[in-house]
Amino acid sequence: MARVPLLEADDLPEEYRYLFTENDVGDAHIFQAMANAPELLQWYMRYSTRLWDVLPAREREVVILAAARALEHEYEWHQHVRLGREAGVTDAEITAISEGDLAALSDRDAALVTYARSVALGDPRDGDHDRLGEYYDVETVVGVAMLVAHYVATARVLDAFDVATEEAFVGWRP
Repeated sequence: MARVPLLEADDLPEEYRYLFTENDVGDAHIFQAMANAPELLQWYMRYSTRLWDVLPAREREVVILAAARALEHEYEWHQHVRLGREAGVTDAEITAISEGDLAALSDRDAALVTYARSVALGDPRDGDHDRLGEYYDVETVVGVAMLVAHYVATARVLDAFDVATEEAFVGWRP
């Protein structure tokens, strides 16, 4: 059970209810927990939204899945398996990310996965950075690092609140 109440839109001050009603928040426990600090949730969502624009949706989901798997973070993995599929990441690619099978991925995706994992684990290497730079400009590489760091921070917040998935964990292999 979560360490903080899981709030609904009606539990928020009026000026923050739109965070639930005008966004696709649904019954996501992450937002229900963060809603205990509505102004911070508002800024979190603004920052998240901007970071989601760093890469096309499919590549963004590859990065988030790689970070979630590196951290062995069930909540983030669970959420982004669905989002990844919706963005065009195949089950074979999701399995490859989960198992660390870079040979099963395109060179570009392998570079994204390697870099995301290394940043998530706090050990980015020059070679990982340079390899990603073969596919993306410097601004995008910076954005990828910030996206990964954001999901590391999100995972730690979820851990602090002991937030569980909304339904049974999807598992590490789809």
